[in-house]
Parts: sequence; C-alpha cells; structure tokens
Amino acid sequence: MKFTNTAPTLPRPVGPPPWLGKIAEDATLEGAVLSRPVQGRENILALISHARTLYEFQDYTYYGHCGNDFFFESYRSSVNGVAVDCSVLVHLNAEGEADSLLIHHYPLGATLEFSRLMNEKFGDQFEDLYFNAAQADALAKDLRTGSDRLAKPV
Repeated sequence: MKFTNTAPTLPRPVGPPPWLGKIAEDATLEGAVLSRPVQGRENILALISHARTLYEFQDYTYYGHCGNDFFFESYRSSVNGVAVDCSVLVHLNAEGEADSLLIHHYPLGATLEFSRLMNEKFGDQFEDLYFNAAQADALAKDLRTGSDRLAKPV
C-alpha cells in the first residue's frame, strides 16, 4: 500500500499553505525533482508558484503543523496525466519563517515528468536544475527496461 493511501482524503484547504507567505529570505528548497538545492525566497517563490499550476488537482491526506517547528503536507495529484504523490516538509525557524523546504514527488516516473515540465518553464533561468525532455525520457526508458532487472533476484 502506498503511503498516501493509508489516510482518508481531507477537504481541500482554503487558500495557500500558511508557510508560503512566510518564506525566509535565505530559505533553501530541496526536492526529488531538483538536481541541486535552490537558495533564496524569490527563487523558491518563482518555482513553487509555477509548480502549483501543474497539478490537475490536489487530494490532501495530511495538512497541518507537526509540533512548533514543522508543517507537513501530503497529497495525491496528477501532472500532465501522470499520477503523482507529494510530501512537503517545511521547517519553521524561531521567527515562524519557512527556512527549509523539502518537497518529495513520487514515483520516479512522475518525478521525471514533473521535472521535465518545470525545465520547459525554467530551463534558461535555472540551468541544469531540472531534467530536460531528452534526459527525462532516457531515464524513464531506463526505468521501464530496468524494471525487469530489478524484479529478478541477484
């Protein structure tokens, strides 16, 4: 059973996540779709603002604070017709600002599709941050042909 299938779907939250308007100037974003961390509020906001438009829907399974220092989101979605699950973990500093964000998309095929779509928008601005179409397609092909190798015992 997949992680996000273990909880019922919640009502969609009203408005953006509370941390989105409180990203620290020196915040860091890391994620499965990224080849390296992204630094700075303006860069992070540009990426997240576009990324949110790629989701065809968001069915939340968790949305809320975990203690005083973390905010967690878990949701199912679809991007360009590809099913994707997403987990978002946000660390909040002593001032209540989001200073560290970790966004994890899965499974790998969905991660590659998301990365490819983000590269179409930001490939020139954020060089080598995302997989381009050729890279994503090659990795997806390896994933499909490699699944036979992975299924067999060594």
